[in-house]
Amino acid sequence: MNLPSWIKSILMLFVSVMICSTCYAEGNTFQKARELQRSGKYDEAIVAFKDYLSTPISEDKLTDQELIQYTDALVQLMNTFQSKGDPEGCITTLQELFNASPILQEQCLRDFNSVLGYALSRTEKMEEAEESMLKALSLPLYKATPERYFRDYAYAAAVFYSNPNYQNEVINWCNEALKQAELCENTSGKQWVTAMLGSLFKRNGNLDRAMELFHQSKEEALAKNDDLGVLNSLHTMVDLFLYWNILEYANQYASEALIVEQNIKKKNPMVSTQTYINKGRALYHLGEIDSVSLFTEQARKLCQSLPYNSGMVDVDLLHGTLLTEKGGDSILVGIQELQNVTRQGTEINRAKAYHQLAQTYLKTNKGEMAETMLDSMYVLLTKYETPTYIQINYEPILNYYLKTQNSSKVEQFTKLMFQEDRVLKGESLKFNLVESIVKLQTEQKEQELRISQLKQANQRLWLLICITISVIVVSSIAVYLIKQRKQHKIQLKQADEKMLSLAQQIDQLNAEEELRAHEIEEFLKVKDNRHELETLTPTILQTDGESKFRQYFELLYPLFLPRIRERAPSITRREELLCMLIVLKLDNKRISDLMAIAPRSVLMLRHRFRQKIGMTTDLSLENFIEETLETNND
Repeated sequence: MNLPSWIKSILMLFVSVMICSTCYAEGNTFQKARELQRSGKYDEAIVAFKDYLSTPISEDKLTDQELIQYTDALVQLMNTFQSKGDPEGCITTLQELFNASPILQEQCLRDFNSVLGYALSRTEKMEEAEESMLKALSLPLYKATPERYFRDYAYAAAVFYSNPNYQNEVINWCNEALKQAELCENTSGKQWVTAMLGSLFKRNGNLDRAMELFHQSKEEALAKNDDLGVLNSLHTMVDLFLYWNILEYANQYASEALIVEQNIKKKNPMVSTQTYINKGRALYHLGEIDSVSLFTEQARKLCQSLPYNSGMVDVDLLHGTLLTEKGGDSILVGIQELQNVTRQGTEINRAKAYHQLAQTYLKTNKGEMAETMLDSMYVLLTKYETPTYIQINYEPILNYYLKTQNSSKVEQFTKLMFQEDRVLKGESLKFNLVESIVKLQTEQKEQELRISQLKQANQRLWLLICITISVIVVSSIAVYLIKQRKQHKIQLKQADEKMLSLAQQIDQLNAEEELRAHEIEEFLKVKDNRHELETLTPTILQTDGESKFRQYFELLYPLFLPRIRERAPSITRREELLCMLIVLKLDNKRISDLMAIAPRSVLMLRHRFRQKIGMTTDLSLENFIEETLETNND
């Protein structure tokens, strides 16, 4: 029918208004959901995101701008569930939305599978998570954007992070995610992936790169005032130092995380739980057992409203281990908590729980139950082509199977022990070469520094030969050379007739050889004097031995004390002794014994000296001493 033109105009205006109103309402719903999310009203935010994602689309396809917002809403819905600590609810909601949304089934199919895969990984449903993520990566990305590519690669890396068979792929996905994060200026995402990549390098033994990335991740989070990012970075550092049994620094970073946690405004219960657990783990390994329960209980309170595997696994693992080792009436509760972990924890945590249960059953003469636990642990440790190592004591296990004459089990666990011993001790050896573990002073950098110094002295070849052949041979030759060149000023204690007769065959060296011999002498002089210092008894510094200690120390480091006094004019005698003992790489326990003071007094002495010299928290006292020592060496 033919309508008057003025009626047609009114109808067109009405339709336009309705379309605009619909678009505005949809956009307003999304913004409302984001505001609720940012204010911590997670339940209301979830409802708003679901409403937005469930709103029928007027057209068959979303516009480019609508698509970006729609996929962002999908991600933020998942993030809200994570903040709430309800990953199971997230999966259920995602599946419900998918069944009701043609958009998710078509335009956003890759986005959906990527988000679903990541959400599944938070519930430890790893096979389903990996399947969903591989499906996502195989699908085309409709209207690709750097933001969406970043999410896919970052989520893929997170899902396959714990699978040893995909480690190369995970590293590649992390690198691709970082590239996309740069393109879309996603600083928080970059910080997250950087920390994840650092953890991978830690696992592979590349500790200098791992520490560099952890530090970078922390600095990026600090620059953005991202407290949660700072906490996550600190957690990775605690894990690193606990793994390598460097407990002082593990406890230091755990304490730093506690300070951040106490001042954070928008708390995440899962992150907060990990903060308290890490402090408890550090104290447990330091032997401060009485304090561990305090932090496990704080963590447990935070987990009360969360699904079990959103933090309670770590609580039960630590507390259950504590109770079973304590024994007595507590052992049954500890066993129950460890059994909880075996049902719902990650593969690594389950393996640790099985091991602790086995140890407990062995101590209580329940051999059959112990064997069941050990079999379950073995399956988890050898599930992948690359075995998983959890740094356990194999001696009780092997003793049990030797006693029961189970040769196949002895062979099985002996092989696993040797594999673990070779991997972990090899990496520990590298890590022990590190002179400073703060400010990225790792083994590789320290080794390069030493090589550089030896090259400058034209000494590298001789040093390597001396170290690899025999300390005795090198020491004896050096005794003779030092006596000839230094005119008997320094007496070395190690010499025998055989090595002296060998040294007497060396008459004259050319200028280059004389220079090399001189450098060897100086190096070995330091090593022998250093040995004299390191063999001090706990009482020598309390008697006339302090003057002897200072005499030997000044022979080794003639410029150190003048330099430290220049940098700290008000330094006391006790503070000088503290600095000299730190130069000798002595830990706080050894320092307390030598100075006849309590370990806590050592910490207070360190703290007061740091304040006196105006040190920041970013620099350790060891770094300050090392810088002064390097000035001395120069």
